[in-house]
Amino acid sequence: MLRSLSLLVGITLAAPAFSNCLTANETKQGVLLTREVPFYSVFYKPNGPGLTEQRLMERNHSLQPVSAVYLHPLLVEKRVGVTTQELKYANAISLDDLPQKKNWQSDTTLFLNGKESVSGTTSIRFDGWGEETIAFCSYKVWIINSRLELTGLPPIIFEQYYSPELRLVLRSVRLTPSNQPMNEVRFDRFEIGWGN
Repeated sequence: MLRSLSLLVGITLAAPAFSNCLTANETKQGVLLTREVPFYSVFYKPNGPGLTEQRLMERNHSLQPVSAVYLHPLLVEKRVGVTTQELKYANAISLDDLPQKKNWQSDTTLFLNGKESVSGTTSIRFDGWGEETIAFCSYKVWIINSRLELTGLPPIIFEQYYSPELRLVLRSVRLTPSNQPMNEVRFDRFEIGWGN
């Protein structure tokens, strides 16, 4: 893991912007997406219908590593950082036809460091089509509202811009309970693949 993270640091600091636009076939090799300021870099690698993620972000003037596993690019299952958080969903994961269905919802249980913590609901709503640009390349995206409500905790709400072709979330906005933007991740550049 440490070797992988040191490679990630090296690549994100040295990699030039890629001159061609991403294709669905290229994302199968894995994609490194980077925001320059404040620094945030994430490597996504397809894993069946989902993804694995390795992330580096600047927080309190230091780089912090986080890794995650997604059942679908819109639905995290496990996140490992200072603690290990795991979400278990009661309903089948069927999000590829979200533009037709408009909504997906499931009872959800949070486990912290392997122990059951609290339960609640995850809701994912399709709000329409849009376009997102990274490094002068434009991609057609779904605009998604994702909401996790766990008993006794404030809701976690995101507006996500998801490319169904690339199977990647290309932009993410954290929202307040009144749907006001709190913070946002937009990427400046990408790189295809990553050394093993």
